[in-house]
Amino acid sequence: MLIAGGGFAALEALLALRALAPERVRVTLLSASPVLAYKPAATTEAFDEAPPLTYDLETIAADVGASFRCDRLEAVASQHHKVRLASFAYVGYDALVLAVGARAASAIPGALTFRDQREVHHIRQLTSELDAGRLGRIVFAVPPGCSWPLPLYELALLTAARLQERDGDGGEIVLVSPELAPLEVFGAQVSRLVGDLLSDRGVRFVGDTAPQRVQRDGALVLGSGKTIDADCVLATPVLRGPRITGLPTDRWDFVTTDGLGAVIGLPDVYAAGDMTSFPIKQGGLAAQQADLIAQCIAAKHGAVVMKTRVQHVLRARLVGGAHPVFLRTELDELGQATAATLQLERVRDEGTAALAEKVFGRYLTPYLQTREPVLSASPEV
Repeated sequence: MLIAGGGFAALEALLALRALAPERVRVTLLSASPVLAYKPAATTEAFDEAPPLTYDLETIAADVGASFRCDRLEAVASQHHKVRLASFAYVGYDALVLAVGARAASAIPGALTFRDQREVHHIRQLTSELDAGRLGRIVFAVPPGCSWPLPLYELALLTAARLQERDGDGGEIVLVSPELAPLEVFGAQVSRLVGDLLSDRGVRFVGDTAPQRVQRDGALVLGSGKTIDADCVLATPVLRGPRITGLPTDRWDFVTTDGLGAVIGLPDVYAAGDMTSFPIKQGGLAAQQADLIAQCIAAKHGAVVMKTRVQHVLRARLVGGAHPVFLRTELDELGQATAATLQLERVRDEGTAALAEKVFGRYLTPYLQTREPVLSASPEV
């Protein structure tokens, strides 16, 4: 079988199949990049001078008995059980797991878009100017549309903490978002807690408004027509599907799947992670989708697999406050939080390696704790 992708969902599927059907499935891992870039760590890397976390995919594949091919998937010919690659090669499959991620595009003209490790040096330059007192107001803007806002909250909190270290002289941090409340995807209780964290750090939250563009004078224009003066505006990207020929997609190019990850209308083709039409794009959710797919494939190959109910548990580690905060909620099929399963945990002991994880995968998280990252000045992400 073929797994296309080099991120969290692809590796979770690979590791899950090794655990569930080690002697029944032969796997090839296909990725356009030779490394897994641990993108969620980019926010803290910008402030602690840590090198980027990357892991060698060929080494991981060999470690679990899979083969690895560095190439980009461009088309799926499901009727022939083949895929076309950027190298113009064709590769056959009996089962195909797609986990190639989404396209990240700038959504607010004039703003600096923070995607991952590629923008870390910009954040370091910004904090340097902040320390020198050359910046008065920094605005962090969540764009309208499909995006994952948590990194922007971390950047706002970490930048505000930097201000407080120098007594907050002359600096202001503002977070603007279409959300009605901070991180509302987690539900009302988490929103209140995150709102308190922002307030404690002196971050002003402006919700229920859509940032549009940055004017020449630096001001951020809002959907209402009002503006917010700024010396710098940072934004998260808006996400779109990967545009692979031969796949059914919605209007934003996200691949449509059923509840078990099977691509609608294509036999033996599955998809997981940010490329799918599930509205919330987050690495831990992608890993859960990959687990369901691995269970289906393992069962089809005769493995005895304990069936689990389809669920979407959103877990995240938010840094930037006095202590890291773990957020957890269960989502329905529309990506809405269900308050009955909401759990919060403030972490005081940071001595456990697992607490440093930003993405929670049943198989991937413990596996990466056993692997040494490779050092790279500029990872391919």
